[in-house]
Amino acid sequence: MGWIGNKVERGPGVKHLGPHDVVIRNARPFHAGVPGMSDLGGWVPVEVTPDMIGSTVAVCAQVEIKEGGRASAEQLAWIEAVNNAGGRAGIARTEADLTQILWR
Repeated sequence: MGWIGNKVERGPGVKHLGPHDVVIRNARPFHAGVPGMSDLGGWVPVEVTPDMIGSTVAVCAQVEIKEGGRASAEQLAWIEAVNNAGGRAGIARTEADLTQILWR
């Protein structure tokens, strides 16, 4: 989820902004994806075994990044659905977690 609206540039009437602050007038939420969709998504290349002609295919990969806290029920359901469909998905709290999810 993010916010969309009209960006206000620094100038008269805009006070106390830090160097990385942004003011949005008429802000409204923008939701993308589906409920529970992971923070990071893409694919990883996987070499198919010889009985599958030895070609390389893309495998769906979804990673939920958590520095703390817990995944929501929707996020866990999304991860389960991706894994059940043959993709690679999980929760990463460390770089080692990310590596395990993508390159298992």
